[in-house]
Amino acid sequence: MHTNIQKYGGDFRNVLDKEFKTSNNITVASGYASLDVINAFEKPFIEIAKKGGTSRLLLGMAFYEGLGQKKLKAVTKLNESLKAYNKNSGVFVTNGRRYHGKVYQFDKDVTSNIYVGSSNFSASGTKGNIECTVPILDDNQKVNLIAFLNDLYSPSYSISIDQADITVPGKKKIVLDKVERLWTSLKTYDSSSISLAKLPKFVFPLDRVAEKEKSNLNVYFGKGRWSRSTGKVKPRPWYEIELIASNDLNSQQFYPKGDFLAYTDDGLIIPMRTQGDYYKNIRSKNSLQIFGIWLKGKLETSGVLKKYEPVTLETLEEYGNDKLTFYKFEEGKYYMTF
Repeated sequence: MHTNIQKYGGDFRNVLDKEFKTSNNITVASGYASLDVINAFEKPFIEIAKKGGTSRLLLGMAFYEGLGQKKLKAVTKLNESLKAYNKNSGVFVTNGRRYHGKVYQFDKDVTSNIYVGSSNFSASGTKGNIECTVPILDDNQKVNLIAFLNDLYSPSYSISIDQADITVPGKKKIVLDKVERLWTSLKTYDSSSISLAKLPKFVFPLDRVAEKEKSNLNVYFGKGRWSRSTGKVKPRPWYEIELIASNDLNSQQFYPKGDFLAYTDDGLIIPMRTQGDYYKNIRSKNSLQIFGIWLKGKLETSGVLKKYEPVTLETLEEYGNDKLTFYKFEEGKYYMTF
C-alpha cells in the first residue's frame, strides 16, 4: 500500500514516476487533479500516445464544479496533443453523474498494474495528504476494473473535454439576465396577512427525492445539454429544479392541479404550475430556475448547501425541515413554506 508515510509504502507519487516511465498504455480516472501534477506528467502522457499507446485522463468532478482558468488551459492543451496521436487518448469528463473514485491503470505488454485508493491525481493526493492506495493483485478484480474503466470512458458516462463547456468559477454568471429579471420582477405581499389556522394543506416530503442525484432537487447533476451557440455540452442551470410527485401524492385532495400562485413564507408570489401525467411535475412557470432560486436559496442562505453540491438527506436534516407544505387559501392560490 502507499499512504504518503514512509514506513507505510511511502509517497504514491514515486509509484507514478516509475509507472509512467515503463508503461505502454496509461489510464487515470480521478475525481480531481492539480495543475502541478498535470504539468509534471504532460510529457509522459504525450510520449506514450506518440508511440502508439493509449493515454487517458478523466476528471470526474470538473464538468459540474468547473476548473480554474490555468488548469482548463493545461488540460485542453494536453487533450489536443493526445488526440493528435491517438483518437482513443485524451482528457475526459464525466457527464450524467459525478465520479469521485481514484483508479490508475498501467499496461506493460500483456500485464497491467492497477491501483485503487484515495489518492487524487494531485500534489496533496500523491504526496501531501495521508492517503491509502493499494495495488490490485487478484486477476479477476483486474478484469472487472479494466471493464469498469472502459465503461467509464465510454459515451454512456463521459465526453471528451473539448466537447464540454467547462465553467471557470467566477467567469460565468450562475443566473442569466433573463432569469434574474423574472426573479426580481416577482410580486411581493405581506406574509403575515395569511392565517394558516384551519387551512387545508398538501405536504410534499422532500426526503423522498433528496437522494435522487439526477432529478428533482438535483437536476443539475444529470446529463448536460448541447448548446447551439457554443457547440458544446454544458450542465443544466444550477438553480433548475422540478419536483416529481408520486401517485400517492398527486392524488391527494388538496394537491394543486394546473396553474397556481405560490405565496411564499418570505413574502414572494411565484407563478407555479403542475403538469404532465396526473399533474405530477411541480415547477415554476416561465423558468424552472425561479422555484430553485427560492428553495435552494433558502438552503444556501442557511449555510447547509454550497453551490455545485447535491441536496441530500443530511442537507435537509441540517436545515431542520424536510417538507414543502402548500396551504390552500383560495382557488389557485397556496401559501408555500419550507
